[in-house]
Amino acid sequence: MRASLLRCFTISALSLAIGCGEPDDDTADGGNDAAQPTCESPPELELGDPDGHADPLGAGPAEARAGRVAGDALPPFPSGLGTWDEGGFLLANDRVAMVIEDVGPSHLYDPWGGRPLGIARVEEGALVDVGDFGEILILTGRYTVMTTSVTVLADGSDGGAAIVRASGPLRALPFFEAITSGPLSTEFEGVDAAIDYVLEPGSSHVDVRITYASSLARPISSITTMHGFMYTPRMPAFAPGPGFSPQSLAVDAISYTDERGVGFVYEVRGEELGVGINASGFESRFTRRRPIAECGLTTVEHARLTIAGPGVDAMQVAHADENDVAMRAIEGVVRDASGTPAAGVRVHVRASEERYLTRSLPTGDDGRYMVHVPASEGALELFAYRQGDALVGPVSIDAATTTRDLALGAGGWVRVTVTDEGGGALPSRIQVLPLDGASVPSVPSAFGEALPTSGRVQVALSEDGTETLRVPAGRWRVAMSRGYEYELETRDVEVTSDGQTIDVSAQLERVIETPGVQCADFHIHTRRSNDSADDVLYKLRGAIADGLEIPVRSDHEFAADFTAEVSALSAEEWAYGGVGSVEMSSMELWGHMGVVPLTPDPTRINMGAPLWQEWPTPEQPDLPLRTMSPVEVFDAARARPERPTVIINHPLGDTNYFGYVGYDPITGTVEREADWDDEFTAVEFFNDADWGRERGRLVVHWLSFLDRGRRVFAVGSSDSHGLDTSPVGYPRTCMQLGTDVPGELSPNGVRDAVAQGRSTISGGIYVDAAIGDAGPGADVVAGGARATVHVRVQAASWVDVDAIEIVVDGRTLDTIEILPADAPDPVARPHVRFERDVEFDVAEGRGSYVIVAAYGDAALEPVHRGRTPFGVTNPIFVTR
Repeated sequence: MRASLLRCFTISALSLAIGCGEPDDDTADGGNDAAQPTCESPPELELGDPDGHADPLGAGPAEARAGRVAGDALPPFPSGLGTWDEGGFLLANDRVAMVIEDVGPSHLYDPWGGRPLGIARVEEGALVDVGDFGEILILTGRYTVMTTSVTVLADGSDGGAAIVRASGPLRALPFFEAITSGPLSTEFEGVDAAIDYVLEPGSSHVDVRITYASSLARPISSITTMHGFMYTPRMPAFAPGPGFSPQSLAVDAISYTDERGVGFVYEVRGEELGVGINASGFESRFTRRRPIAECGLTTVEHARLTIAGPGVDAMQVAHADENDVAMRAIEGVVRDASGTPAAGVRVHVRASEERYLTRSLPTGDDGRYMVHVPASEGALELFAYRQGDALVGPVSIDAATTTRDLALGAGGWVRVTVTDEGGGALPSRIQVLPLDGASVPSVPSAFGEALPTSGRVQVALSEDGTETLRVPAGRWRVAMSRGYEYELETRDVEVTSDGQTIDVSAQLERVIETPGVQCADFHIHTRRSNDSADDVLYKLRGAIADGLEIPVRSDHEFAADFTAEVSALSAEEWAYGGVGSVEMSSMELWGHMGVVPLTPDPTRINMGAPLWQEWPTPEQPDLPLRTMSPVEVFDAARARPERPTVIINHPLGDTNYFGYVGYDPITGTVEREADWDDEFTAVEFFNDADWGRERGRLVVHWLSFLDRGRRVFAVGSSDSHGLDTSPVGYPRTCMQLGTDVPGELSPNGVRDAVAQGRSTISGGIYVDAAIGDAGPGADVVAGGARATVHVRVQAASWVDVDAIEIVVDGRTLDTIEILPADAPDPVARPHVRFERDVEFDVAEGRGSYVIVAAYGDAALEPVHRGRTPFGVTNPIFVTR
């Protein structure tokens, strides 16, 4: 998650949601300073059967069942992100199912188990249409149930509801305690609770109830109720009215959608879901406060989840059916301009510009679609959209219309083949851009369509350089590239008739000389992170297409690498996926850290990701909730068998590491000395940022370390959460590894190169610097009071290079403008923009260091929109 965003959004949203805050009267709300009188006879929560029904998937039409689930009954998640396994509980009837985790430890942000792990439809006694379910947080204030038991209260064998119960004492949810303990101050020590998941026969919804058993001899008069949702980019939020942009509006129900499997409609019956926190993949809603009675049991209806799909329209139909709302079906066929049924088209429906209602699943080969709206709706507007075609609509229909065919505008296909100079297949980025005033199709955000990078009709990230792309009629430019080491090629095409196919081919020339060097991006998020929607294969394709040899996954709190995905794409020639990693977030407290390398361990929670908190467990119920200090966490990480290095990610800001410890680059001092680590050597000084942006900011911090003799080296990474707006490999850390073959690399070799600064950073420009044979990160003896550094700057012809800055001992020795005449051999080697020796004075005693940066000011168009070219070396250390 981007630093301090969640904290800011949390505090402001909670302040708005709870008005004047939690109650001021501690005797009413259970504040920390209140006396805590207890009951003579505390109430107890009922426990159920530890196993439940022996065949929970065998429910007939008038049955619901609950029981432990066998592993062979659990199909894989289509995304591969499921965390369910044998031993959990299945709640199912003949229509829908929910899997509930046994007592923790859990892979989820809620670490205690007893929470939903997945949802699906039931068909012929099997789970089908598994949804890409993430996590819901079932909260009481900032507390939840520390699950000590999961049992079956009712297995459904009596023909009634099936009920799974997760029970235990209320405890503060660990991961966001630092940002919720102030606004949600109510304490619940002395209150036990049970979460009941209730499924009736023939129903498509699961009711979630909470029963509180208070041993306190006073009521808790009000509790702010927050409903939390994690991993929301995996299941986009939807609500009739705002459509796929509902986060800023109060709604009666919120849907989390999936077109490959089921989703769920979430509601609190009879209440409005108020606007909550929406930041970095975490979304929440607020409902009214609830009282808890003293010395007794209090049961509340917490929420209802209606399970249906695939697609938002099926969810709306099921929700309407559960609420006895009559629906009107509208169907038809979508055809292209020549009359052929069109596949892959979604049909959208809205009642007005402000009131979006629903959309269809993508059409199949027959072009047929069907959507449903409440029967009470009158005149409507239909739209049809497929990526690569112009948006069709609005097409108006009246209240009586139930059938309407739609036609797309004229368009054709561009069939692209990209090869290397020898004619071999070449991974590449293929983009289609407008020419001569052609307009790029646009779609309202309420429609929820995933659009390519702004200003593009299509963007394809191809592992073999072959793609066939749909484009509207008109003139278009096809841009073909393979990262910064290659020249790019463009071809202009014109589609004049519907269905026309135009063949485009290009050979890309590799021009940058990088023997023994391979480049890494140590900060890549996939949808395993809470705040990224990018499929892992899609992310890897982006890395390979842009010429990145070492893509490193840095998913939040989950250790992973790209080994399996590189194999799945047969991309071993182009990429090494064996460097495992994780990004520890500390949830907006003391920063985000990369840990490189890590070996994912499937036998451990979250594949063995390091922990940065301790919390109570059923085995240690009195263990205090504690966020560990940075030094403690770093030391524990470094002690692992892999001996990883810690990379300090995006370190500025109050909730990132330098800001948290109060590091002052002027004095070199820190305010929190106990939290200051003296061992880190790698810092992400360039996080999706260039030299010019960071020269007066993070580079100042970098130089402050070096000026005081501490060897800290720069890392450049993308921190890419969404590939369409944040390309992998801008910038990248290019390391001298002694081989050009990705398959010859090792995690330890990569670790040592980045930790020892044997690297440069490239944001399109490649800068080499050497004193004799000594390059970045190395020590060299000058043999006198002056030293000579040999500087070479390389860039493909489409990359702008304007100047070089030579930094010696924290000061700019020289800024050299790069002119065309500076190219030493503009005919044979035009990519070498500058090559020259530069002399500088070497300080007495400890010696000096030299850093060389090059930069331009024209964006890296058309490859990476909005990114500015630069390159910078790590320091070379020289003594007399």
